[in-house]
Amino acid sequence: MEARIIGLKGCGKTTLVAALAEGKGEGHVATVHVGDARVRALSEIFQPKKTTFAEFKVREVAWPEATGRKGEMEKYLDALGGGQVYVHVLRGFDSPMLGEEAHPVDDLAELDNEFVMFDLIRIERAFERSKKAPMPDTGKKALLKCQQHLEAETPLREVDFDEADLAFIRQYQFLTLTPQLLLLNTESGAAPDTSGLEAAARGRRLMAFPFPDALDVSQLSPEEQAEYAAALGLPGPAAEIVAQAAYEELGLISFLTAGTDEVRAWPIRRGETAKEAAGAIHSDIQRGFIRAEIVSYDDFMSHNASMKTAREAGVLRVEGKDYIVQSGDIVNFRFNV
Repeated sequence: MEARIIGLKGCGKTTLVAALAEGKGEGHVATVHVGDARVRALSEIFQPKKTTFAEFKVREVAWPEATGRKGEMEKYLDALGGGQVYVHVLRGFDSPMLGEEAHPVDDLAELDNEFVMFDLIRIERAFERSKKAPMPDTGKKALLKCQQHLEAETPLREVDFDEADLAFIRQYQFLTLTPQLLLLNTESGAAPDTSGLEAAARGRRLMAFPFPDALDVSQLSPEEQAEYAAALGLPGPAAEIVAQAAYEELGLISFLTAGTDEVRAWPIRRGETAKEAAGAIHSDIQRGFIRAEIVSYDDFMSHNASMKTAREAGVLRVEGKDYIVQSGDIVNFRFNV
């Protein structure tokens, strides 16, 4: 999974990247560990040689200067490409440096309007290219539907498409079709004020916290982070709350594997079967799938954190290839290649 961090100048994008990176970033790019208390608990129990959290990459994308030069906008669009989710940062504090009061609702509207415009331009270009390389009629209908909604200022993520239309339009990487998280960067020590933003969010998940405080928390050990975050009034360490929110927006969950060699979280799409989930580990396991031994994390912990006790109680069970894997399932795959 890759996320793009977007927002107007001075909103705090770079501070957010640093907080998410927890000291492991490289400038405007970072690999973020998806904080998971279940993984930490299993690691304490099994004492493995290696503990691996699910992770994703984030990249800060700078909003182009208002010069109107085509080249700058093209670079911006190229930088946005490849992101499965946009983390949209909004400034919720007055900035003496910029000489401006906070207007997060207006800032959100500005970028939303730009995204709609970018998508309309892509549709116009697609129709221009279709004069030389014919487009199927079903594709034209799908793009015309997109155009009509965009001209009515409706982002494509709010539009109902059938699977055939979605399969066609995804190739265009429309910005308004990509899931978004909204993060309001607030004043330290002040209660977050999201008044007005809830309606402007139009169903998007909105979180508010001061990024400088989140950066301070990120520089502590994992054991100290949760306690210090609570003391500062934060909902949790940034790498944990933002990553989990991005996961949910993309319909991802994690199943777990646990043993003395490694405790690990494996990201999959919600609704995947046991056989499909096996492919997250290795294609050979998926190809040679026989069965999956599964116990939920909660059942495991409530039975003395013992596989033996869980098996005797009947909560560790054998499932076939069509079982739908649940978040927090501890899985041991049996396979033959």
